[in-house]
Amino acid sequence: MAEWKVEPVGGVFGARVQEIDLRGPLGDGERKDLYELLLEHLVLVFPGQRIDDGHQMDLLSSWGRPYIHPIGRTAGAVEAKVERIVDDEDRPPYQDKWHTDVTWDPDAPIVGSLRAIEMPARGGDTIFASMYAAYDGLSEVLRDRLEGMTAWHDMGPGQSFISKAGAELVDRTREQFPGTGRPVIAVHPDTGRPYLNVNKNFTSHLLGFDRVESDAVLDYLYEHATQPNYTIRYEWAEGDVIVWDERCTQHFAVADHYPQRREMARLTVSAPV
Repeated sequence: MAEWKVEPVGGVFGARVQEIDLRGPLGDGERKDLYELLLEHLVLVFPGQRIDDGHQMDLLSSWGRPYIHPIGRTAGAVEAKVERIVDDEDRPPYQDKWHTDVTWDPDAPIVGSLRAIEMPARGGDTIFASMYAAYDGLSEVLRDRLEGMTAWHDMGPGQSFISKAGAELVDRTREQFPGTGRPVIAVHPDTGRPYLNVNKNFTSHLLGFDRVESDAVLDYLYEHATQPNYTIRYEWAEGDVIVWDERCTQHFAVADHYPQRREMARLTVSAPV
């Protein structure tokens, strides 16, 4: 393990990594060490970094394929890029919902990253929740009953997508990417640990249940998964970088800064071929 300073940022998960400069070239061993830290802590915070889009792309590309959102693919995009998420008076925040990114894509991201470019005077934190902890907090009886269940994930009503991309493009995306089934209890491919695998924003229903039964079970799981005991909350400063494991976490972008401006650089990667 490289000589970095690693310290917890929460009681359950998350770590701050210091004495590392993400602008410098990282060797294969260092990239492997960082990925091992990610698997252990789920969320890694790199304070005070001054990286650009190229550095962010270089960091994540070693762990997967740079991801193009289904809306971008439907619009004809063929090359991934570091995207901007800008909130201001004319562009209200839309990420203030608990979610795991794009779980309705069969080839969803496995690692996500954000870089703080411009932050408001106050507010605009991000909250993360551990789905390992959510699974561990279920009773053994409920865990056993959830084993083998499948939930359908889709893009939902898509109002935030429509506001950003327009109804016509969203409708075409919905046709090309109608959704996918995912196990309610999933197993992480790298750690072998089980985790709770539903999120309120993109999980539609449980297969094989009527709607009333499905809603009752899912509503309980949504509430359970995001309780404060399983979360960390990060207060950003400009230059900070956060990398997280998309598979076994959820996140929520707090929108209390609106209408102040907040600009983030986002890049995710999907599993290597």
